Amino acid sequence: MIRRLVRRVLKPRRGRPGLDLSEPWKIPQGRVTAEDVFYCFRLLLGRPPNREEWEGHVGQAPADLDALVRSYMSSLEFSRRADTLMGRRLDDRLSLVSAKGFSIYVQDDDTSVGQHVKRAAYEPHVTAIFRDRLRPGMHVLDIGANIGYFTMLSASLVGPSGSVTAIEPNPISAKLLEASRRANSFDNVIVLQVAAGRELGLLVLHGSYGNVMTSTAPDEALALMNSTTVPSVRVDDVVPRNKKIGFLKIDVEGAEYNALLGASELIKRCHPTIVSEFSPSTMPGISGIDGRGYLRFLLDFGYTIAVIEGAGTLRDCGTEPERVMEAFARSGVDHIDILLH
Repeated sequence: MIRRLVRRVLKPRRGRPGLDLSEPWKIPQGRVTAEDVFYCFRLLLGRPPNREEWEGHVGQAPADLDALVRSYMSSLEFSRRADTLMGRRLDDRLSLVSAKGFSIYVQDDDTSVGQHVKRAAYEPHVTAIFRDRLRPGMHVLDIGANIGYFTMLSASLVGPSGSVTAIEPNPISAKLLEASRRANSFDNVIVLQVAAGRELGLLVLHGSYGNVMTSTAPDEALALMNSTTVPSVRVDDVVPRNKKIGFLKIDVEGAEYNALLGASELIKRCHPTIVSEFSPSTMPGISGIDGRGYLRFLLDFGYTIAVIEGAGTLRDCGTEPERVMEAFARSGVDHIDILLH
């Protein structure tokens, strides 16, 4: 029966010679045949081709056999079948963690963020600011959303009448963000897998898990080809002008100045409360500006600055960058968090 099926499938079609399998070792390597296309359907997609699609697939098949197989293995249909064949499920290292008011997916081996979220110990001083300042109906912008802890927290606080726009360049973190959004049925959350920058273009992604950094693309072609690129957008170009952002959180590993340069119109128009990570040691290499310059840039929008301390208490620094720099020096850590209001 199997032999009859093979003979029927491999018989000549529309003037094309059939494939002789009596001596398969003599078939030229890499030669693409109509039978190769058929078996890509049968073995990779798990079905015969439809009458309507057959001629198109045969007529446009690449000359290279590897390219043919790649074209089917990269298809959405194969991806879905592979999940079934391999019995894929959520990775054992992935957990859905319950927090106050929301749930969030974390990777168990993510020590920079995920482990702290699981222990309910992720930036409690900043969390306190969110819970104190956010109200139902507010619109929030989360730049450098990481795996989405503050995105999900914000969505739970502003409710369906508000919204959260999360910007995150890391594809792994962005997927976790989207998975958490769906798990919570937060239809008021928009996830954008891009980097916020001072101009449209491409940036290069560095690092793993949540705490990734971006930099300008290298000039050398080989280095560029070996890098992971991500689109760079200006916040002013992606947030609708009629949306009044009331709260903005930014944590982009030293690229805060670049990101907020691209959000200057929004800041002038909405004057949102801003929570910013402040890491002056990384800013010169990433944004080309030192810590004092970044603070003066923010003050020019008419803000006053406070350092967020334990339990969300605020140390008022007014409009004096030196007081913020002194607080950073006293902290003994690589960054502090500041509130601009």
